[in-house]
Amino acid sequence: MSTWKTMSKKLLRRLILAGVLAVLVTITLVVFAVFYGWSQFAGSLPELDGWHRDHPASEFTADDEADDYDFDDYLAQEERVFAELDAFIDGPWKGREAGEVCRFNPDSICHPSHHGERDWNRSLVREAAQPKGGVLMIHGLSDSPYAFRGLSERFFAEGYTVMLLRVPGHGTCPGALAQVEWEDWTAAVRVAARDLRERLPEGAPMMVAGFSNGGALTVNYTIESIEDGELPVPDALVLISPMIGITPLAEITRYHDWIAGVSGDDRAHWSAVNAAIDPYKYSSWPMNASVQAFRMTQRVEKGLARLEKEGRMTEFPPVHASVSAIDATVRLSDLVDGLYGRLPDSGSELLIFDVNRATWTQNLVKHDYEKAFRPVFEDGAHAYAATLVSNRTTGTAQLVEKRREEGQVGERELGFSWPPGLFSLAHAALPFTSDDPLYGPNDDGELPLPLGDLRLRGEAGVLRISDGQILRLRYNPFYDYMEEGIVDWLGGR
Repeated sequence: MSTWKTMSKKLLRRLILAGVLAVLVTITLVVFAVFYGWSQFAGSLPELDGWHRDHPASEFTADDEADDYDFDDYLAQEERVFAELDAFIDGPWKGREAGEVCRFNPDSICHPSHHGERDWNRSLVREAAQPKGGVLMIHGLSDSPYAFRGLSERFFAEGYTVMLLRVPGHGTCPGALAQVEWEDWTAAVRVAARDLRERLPEGAPMMVAGFSNGGALTVNYTIESIEDGELPVPDALVLISPMIGITPLAEITRYHDWIAGVSGDDRAHWSAVNAAIDPYKYSSWPMNASVQAFRMTQRVEKGLARLEKEGRMTEFPPVHASVSAIDATVRLSDLVDGLYGRLPDSGSELLIFDVNRATWTQNLVKHDYEKAFRPVFEDGAHAYAATLVSNRTTGTAQLVEKRREEGQVGERELGFSWPPGLFSLAHAALPFTSDDPLYGPNDDGELPLPLGDLRLRGEAGVLRISDGQILRLRYNPFYDYMEEGIVDWLGGR
C-alpha cells in the first residue's frame, strides 16, 4: 500500500509539473505572438515625424495646480506652450512638413491660421455682460476647443459666460498626447471650474458640457465636486457622445513601452500614424491616448459606484446627453446603465439618434446595436426622459421623435428627413453643425478644406489617411434640432 501511495504522489507531482510547464509554455507563446504581431504592425506604420517625437515642455501638468493658480495663469502657460510649438515649426520641423497638405506647414491650407478669426486649438473665455449663467466646455480626445465652436456661440448668444478649455496634450502636436496623463486633464478641469464659478454672479448656475472624453472628464469632475465639498458642484451637465465606457482591450495598449523598448521601434508607441491634414484634430493616435482614456473611464465607473453605494447619487445634477445609436468609439450601454441607470429623478434627458431604417439599409447595417437602448423604451421604470429620433416607418427617410416620459411613449413628426446616402450618425459628428466650414457636406463645392466630404478613389491601403477619415460622418445633419433641445432644457433648470 505504501508503494502505491508513493507512486501516486510521484505521478501527481509529475502531472502538476507538466501542467505548470504547459501553462508557462502557453504564456510564453502568447507573449511571443503578441510581441511579434505588435512589432510587425509597428513596422508597417510610416516613419515618425518631429510632431510625433517632440512636444512642448511647458504644457500644464497636475503638479501645476495650486490654490493661487487660476485660469489666467493657465492661459499664460498656454501662450508659452504655443510659442514652443511655433519654435518647433520654424526650427527642427521646417522642411519636413510632408508637402502642402500638412497642419505643421504655415503655408498649407491645413494650418489653423487659414481657418477663421482665431486659432480654435486654444482655450477661450467669452464673458457675457450680464451672465445668466456659465458653461465650461470640454472637448474630446485628440480634439480641440473647435469641437464646441457651434454650441459655444449659441450659449454666448443666449447670455451665458462661456469657457472653452484646451485639455492638456491637445491642440499642439500628437507627441504631446503621447506624454499626457489623465491626472493632468482632471487638474485642468478643476482649475477651469473654480475660475468660472468666481466669474459668475452669486446664484447664477454653472454648467459643464463635455464631448467624448470630455464627457468622462465632466462626470469625473462632478463626482469630485460632490465628494470634495469645496469644489463648485455643477448645476447641470450637457454631454455629447460621452465616453463613459470603452472596450477593456484599450488597457492592453499600456504595454507599448515594453514592446517599443524590446523591439527598438518607437512606432510601437502608436496605433496610427497618418498625414496631419486636420487643423483642429490629431490624425495620428498614440497608444497612450487609449491607455489614459481607459483609466479615465474606469475612474468614472468607480466614482459612480461609490456615490451609489453611499446613497449620494441624489446629489448628482441633472444630465442631458445626446448620442448616436451606432458609435464605434464608446459603448452606449455604459452610458445607459452606468450613468443614467443611477441618476435621481431630477429632470435628466437622453437623446438617441437611431440608424437610418430606410429600405436600402436593411441588408447593410448590423442591428445588434439595438440591444443597448431598446430597454430604455420598453421598460417604463426610469428616472429620466428619453427621446429616439428614428424613421417614421421602414421605407421612408422621414423622421419622427419617439419620446418616453413618466412611463408613457409619444410620437411627434419632425418635418425633416435623412439626407441621401447616410446610414447613421457617428461618434465624432454630433457636435458639428451641418454648415461647418471644415466638416460640412460641401454640397456647393466651395469649402477650401472639405474634411467632412473627402471624395478620394483609388487602391486601398495607399493613402496616409485612415479609411475612417473618408467614410466616417463628420457633421450632424440634425444639429439644429439637438441644439434647440439642449438650450430649451438648460433654460428650464
